[in-house]
Amino acid sequence: MKTTALKKILSLIGLTIISLMVAVTTGHAQEIPLVGFLLGGRAVGDSTQTPVSLVGIRFTGECPGEQVASTRARFFSKSTRPAPELRAIVKNVTFGFAGEQKPFTDREYFGGDVSERFEVRFGDRHQGKFLAVQPGENQFEYEIKRGNQSIETGKFSASFEEQTLERDRGSKLVWRETKRCRRYKEKRCVDEEVSGYYERVCQG
Repeated sequence: MKTTALKKILSLIGLTIISLMVAVTTGHAQEIPLVGFLLGGRAVGDSTQTPVSLVGIRFTGECPGEQVASTRARFFSKSTRPAPELRAIVKNVTFGFAGEQKPFTDREYFGGDVSERFEVRFGDRHQGKFLAVQPGENQFEYEIKRGNQSIETGKFSASFEEQTLERDRGSKLVWRETKRCRRYKEKRCVDEEVSGYYERVCQG
């Protein structure tokens, strides 16, 4: 009886190990880095990890155009949890950016486990609220601050790749109406002129 029970225990242990190996191989289990970005539920902070895909769209058909490849992200650090009055500043110090300053984002860092959300997209210089990145490995420096006091500083890296989807896009005519009052009586319009035009608008 003891031998049978021992065999069952060993069998269960073996199945658990195999399940963990499969999970890691298929990406269902992940070792979260000490610091980095959270993008769509995936934590990145090590360039040896699989590159993050930024997906753009190329529209064809009646309404051609492009949607820039981008994704939403949040910063996190296991060493310093978000707290009141904290902010996280992340700067992309990768070589090759144009302009006088490196791309950066300055986000609130006081609730939950991560920072305020921001947009990551490909670019060759700092552009407003977007954190510009380059295809391939990117190097980042960060600082967590409370006012002028520096709480934590450090570095991490992440890799990015671009994917472009092609999608057919149609258009439709939309009536744009304008109104103009030609004559008022006792502060009320008694003679209104209505005109307008059709405008072709992209769908989707």
